[in-house]
Amino acid sequence: MHGLTAALSALAILIAPVALASEADPHQLYENKCAACHSPHAGDFVWLELDTGQEPLEGRNSGRSVAAMLERGHGRLTPAEATILLAHFQAIRTSGQLFRTKCRMCHDTASGLVRRALILRDSRLTGRYTGRDIAEFLMVHGRLTPPEAQQMLGVLERIAASSARTD
Repeated sequence: MHGLTAALSALAILIAPVALASEADPHQLYENKCAACHSPHAGDFVWLELDTGQEPLEGRNSGRSVAAMLERGHGRLTPAEATILLAHFQAIRTSGQLFRTKCRMCHDTASGLVRRALILRDSRLTGRYTGRDIAEFLMVHGRLTPPEAQQMLGVLERIAASSARTD
C-alpha cells in the first residue's frame, strides 16, 4: 500500500503545475512577470517584439526562440507559467491584429475591456453592467464585418474565460 501512496503522491506533484496552469489568467501572468522589462501588454509584446512570421516564435531583435527562453526560466517563470505564456502568445498571434486595428482607438486593451466591462453569464459574453449580449452588439459596433465580429467575440470570450478562472 505504501507503494501506491507514494505513486499517487508523486503523480499529484507532477499534475499540480498543470492544474495551476489551467487556472491562471495569462494576461495577469504577463503583467506580473513580464511587463516590467517588456511591453506593458502581451498583445503589444507579440506584435512589436516578436517575429510573428517565424515558427516557432522568435524575438524580433535577438532571433532566439521564445519557447526555449521561457522553458529555461526567463523571467523566473515556472514551467507551468512558461506553458501558459507560450500558449497565450500563440493565441494572440492566431487572433491577428483585429483589436489593434479596429478597437484600440477607443478601448485600451482587450484584457482591460473584458475586466472592466464584460462578463460571462450562462456561457454568453454580456455587458457587465448593461446585460447586453455582446455577440449581437458586435454586429453593429466598431464597423466590424460579420466575420470580424465573430472573430472578436472569440477573442473576448477567451479572455473572459481565463479571467473567470482566477476570480
